Amino acid sequence: MQGTLEEVLNRLTGERVRIRLAGRTDAGAHASGQVVAFCLPPGARRFTGDWSEFRRRLNAALPPDLVVRSLRAAPPGFDPRRDASWRVYRYRIRTGGDRRPGERHRTLEIDARLDVAAMRTAAQQLLGERDFAALGGADAGRRTVRDLREVAVVGRGSLVEVRVTANAFLRRMVRSIVALLVEVGLGRLTPDEAAALVERPGRVLHGRALPARGLTLERVIYESKTNHRAGAAGAGQDDSKAEEGEP
Repeated sequence: MQGTLEEVLNRLTGERVRIRLAGRTDAGAHASGQVVAFCLPPGARRFTGDWSEFRRRLNAALPPDLVVRSLRAAPPGFDPRRDASWRVYRYRIRTGGDRRPGERHRTLEIDARLDVAAMRTAAQQLLGERDFAALGGADAGRRTVRDLREVAVVGRGSLVEVRVTANAFLRRMVRSIVALLVEVGLGRLTPDEAAALVERPGRVLHGRALPARGLTLERVIYESKTNHRAGAAGAGQDDSKAEEGEP
């Protein structure tokens, strides 16, 4: 997504434009609430008089699976990654062998049923600020402490959705959390056993995570009123950099 958007911006402005993202998503994952920031070079400032026209031209040049939903000026120094307070991801699972071809690109399909109540109990035991190294990776020397504010499990018919909110995420952290909850939902682990695994050294489930296609970056939250949620939001982009939350 980043390369595609930069290429179109360069073509429209005739200048070299680099963008900054609120967070990267794994290859094969999606984003419906991505936030992007960029600076227009002096030679391209003619666009700032009409953001709606600039957005129209951007969308006309972008591929069908990437769209700019809103575009506006941001305060000087705005950093979509560092200024973000919370990030919200959603993982979708279609259970019981229910097949929906139109949803397959953004939903994991499994044959089994899941115990949603047990998954909710396990999810509540994961909340709080702690070291989540057991559920995700980080570069050498980087802290693995994160503040996990919400893990909500919702079942509607054959669809089970897990919404995860934190201040930031480690690589593969969301998909690892949901993989652990699925083990609980399948009856292979109790909620207490799942919580205990997170406290132990080493990666939970030997580092296994669910496929990326069920994951969507839904929202990036900025608590300061001066930091707008403006930028480009894309759905279905394929990012070669595999990290949820922070690059």
